[in-house]
Amino acid sequence: MAELLGCRYGHASCDCHGESRMNAPSNMRVLIAEDDFASRILLQAILEKWGYEVVVADDGAAAWRILEADNAPPIAVLDWMMPHLSGVDLCARIRGREQDLAPYVVMLTAKGEQSDVTAGLDAGADDYLVKPFDFAELGARLRVAKRAIALQRDLIESRKAVRYQSLHDVSTGALNRGAILNQLSELLGANASATIGLLAIDEHKRILRDDGTESAEAAVRSLVHAVRARFPSALIGRYCSDQLLCIWRDVEIETVYLHVEAMRSADESAASSPATGNHEPASFSCGLTTSADSTSTELLLCYADSALYSARALAGATEIFTLELVRQSEKPQC
Repeated sequence: MAELLGCRYGHASCDCHGESRMNAPSNMRVLIAEDDFASRILLQAILEKWGYEVVVADDGAAAWRILEADNAPPIAVLDWMMPHLSGVDLCARIRGREQDLAPYVVMLTAKGEQSDVTAGLDAGADDYLVKPFDFAELGARLRVAKRAIALQRDLIESRKAVRYQSLHDVSTGALNRGAILNQLSELLGANASATIGLLAIDEHKRILRDDGTESAEAAVRSLVHAVRARFPSALIGRYCSDQLLCIWRDVEIETVYLHVEAMRSADESAASSPATGNHEPASFSCGLTTSADSTSTELLLCYADSALYSARALAGATEIFTLELVRQSEKPQC
């Protein structure tokens, strides 16, 4: 097949054996959009020999359906002249989409004028090959594409990591103070119903003094994990060194109370069990309140803090205290 079709792409292009040795199997997916059957089959055969997973389309519309899917190939080799949608128009559609990782586009065309090359690149093509071309050169261009995609993916992951670190507490993985307060502010701005809680590690200062920073941090992490296990959808933030601020959206305060009491009971049972080599679960106190229309963040935190203070004052009796919000005209001075 390569020998029969060499005249279309250039005879040197048919030496795909040497190229296959330079391209280790990658399983990277590549879209080939080419309306000419013989050319499409030849390209598919050679790219598969190089280790690529090939997806084919016989016109521009079919190629667009593939590229707009969630799992689109990261590399697209497009012919310029295709039915229904040209390669140039396809490039424009690709670049018009908002996506983190757009396909790397290699344009194939018999149009070799400088103005054509410029038009293809301006439309959004990343690379451009004029027919007839050498398959060794195509292989090299695809390796460039692979490197570019790898760099883009690394950059995306780095951005995600930076964003995660900017929003989360490094030690516990919970939201940091600024992030959880932003969540609370947005919730109040939307007049959403929620239960708000402050959970505090009992004797945190003693643990820090006697057992060190790692033990104190382990106690906070243990509480974060316990809340996540009991409330997978809850928003959990580290409000200060020994306290968590939790938001249970659309959950009644009575329901949260029962679950938090179950958490405390489980911790007490674990603490009384034989040691397993892990840190013993630290006891905690909890103050709960509810959101209400026109309630400010400051007032809501004031109520949660008052409930927590009351819970600690009642230590040994309940260690959970709920404080319902009063009307705006009755709010205390916090």
